[in-house]
Amino acid sequence: MSDRPKTMAERTQKVVGGKIVPRQPQVSDDAPALPDAAMAWTGTSLSTALTNAQAAEAQTTESHVERSSDSEESRRPEAAKRPKAHASPSGGGSSSKAKHAFAAARAVARKLALQAIYRWLLNDAPWQDLVKEFGEAEDMPNADPQYFRALVEGVWDSRKSLDERLAELVDRPVEQLDPVEHAVLLVGLYELSARPDVPYRVAINEAVGLAKRFGATDGHKFVNAVLDRAARTLRPGEN
Repeated sequence: MSDRPKTMAERTQKVVGGKIVPRQPQVSDDAPALPDAAMAWTGTSLSTALTNAQAAEAQTTESHVERSSDSEESRRPEAAKRPKAHASPSGGGSSSKAKHAFAAARAVARKLALQAIYRWLLNDAPWQDLVKEFGEAEDMPNADPQYFRALVEGVWDSRKSLDERLAELVDRPVEQLDPVEHAVLLVGLYELSARPDVPYRVAINEAVGLAKRFGATDGHKFVNAVLDRAARTLRPGEN
C-alpha cells in the first residue's frame, strides 16, 4: 500500500461492490442545524432578507417611474397637453389592451368617414344621409360610431374653411385634387384644427395610412407634406 497521503476526493469515497461511490457524510440526529450567515450578522434570515430587498427594490422602481412620468408631463407644452377624458377610453388607468382597442376603433371610424366624404365629394348629400348610409357598413361594429359621426359632420360643416386652408397649402387649385387625396386631407386637416384631443402625429400618420391604402401611388407623400405644413401652424406647441 502506498504511503501517499489521500486526496480530498479519495477521503470522501468508498468502495461498494467493486465501484467507487461518494462517501455519505455522517450526521448525528442531535447535530445542530447549520447557522444562517445572514441571521448571524443581521438577526434576519437570508430568505427574509431577500424578500425584503425585492420588495424595497420594487417600491423604489415604482416610485422612480411615477416621478419620471410626472416630470415628463410637467415639461410638456401647455398646447400639447390633452384632456384625459378624450385621450384614452374609460379613464387614465386603462390597460394597454384597452388602449389598443380604442385606437383600432378610431382607425375604423376614420376609414368609414373617408369613404363617406369621398362619396359626398362626388355626389353632394346632407351629412345625416352619409352617416345613415355608412353607419350600416360591415365594418361599423368595429368602429367608434360617435367619432365617425363627429368626423363626417365636422368636415361637412367646415368644408369651406377647410378648403380655404388647403388652398394655402397645396400647389394646385383644390378642385384639381384627386378625390381620394382631397377626402383624406379634409379628414386630417379637420382633426388637426378641431380635435386637440388627437395628437398631431396620430392625425398625420392615420391620414398617410389611408392615402397609402386607398390613394394613388405616392399620393401618401403629398398628403404627408401638406399635413406636416398645416401642423406647424395649427399645432405649434407640438412641433
